[in-house]
Amino acid sequence: MLFRSLDMSGLAQKNGSVMSHVRIAAAGESLHAARIGAGRADLVLGCDVLTTVGDEALSRMAAGATRAVINAAVVMPAAFTRNADLEFPLGSMERQIIQACGEGAADFVDATQLATRLLGDSIATNLFVLGYAWQKGLIPLQEATLLRAIELNGVAVAMNQNAFLWGRRAAADLARVRAIVAPKRT
Repeated sequence: MLFRSLDMSGLAQKNGSVMSHVRIAAAGESLHAARIGAGRADLVLGCDVLTTVGDEALSRMAAGATRAVINAAVVMPAAFTRNADLEFPLGSMERQIIQACGEGAADFVDATQLATRLLGDSIATNLFVLGYAWQKGLIPLQEATLLRAIELNGVAVAMNQNAFLWGRRAAADLARVRAIVAPKRT
């Protein structure tokens, strides 16, 4: 397997969006560019729906070619601090993604809520989304490879591996995972 990536993570520190392009190819194939071309994404992991409906992300999607797993959590952008009347039109954002990928090609799950309730920290959201996508057969890597990468990263290893596992469980039986985190009524 060959990998090439382009990560714009520094923007998050300035209240900006983060977009990473990851290209994976079988050994022997060449990867010439790190950036994914327009309409060429096989998979979009949208860990923030607001970033996912941005022009840069939507332009990478193509109906019939792109699958998407999107965190449907309503997380208000920094502009909300200056405009308390700012609306978050989740429904129209979901429709934009469906239009870009095609009907039935996008899964929406409130990964932030589930990851936070299950693991106590919203930072687990991204690995939850990755696990969800992996369970759906959308990540062309072995589970052991991904778990080892988490281990080699060395940051919150147990939590990140558990987030990946919970994402897998949610992909297999979302209703059951939601029931596990639902507040107990007495």
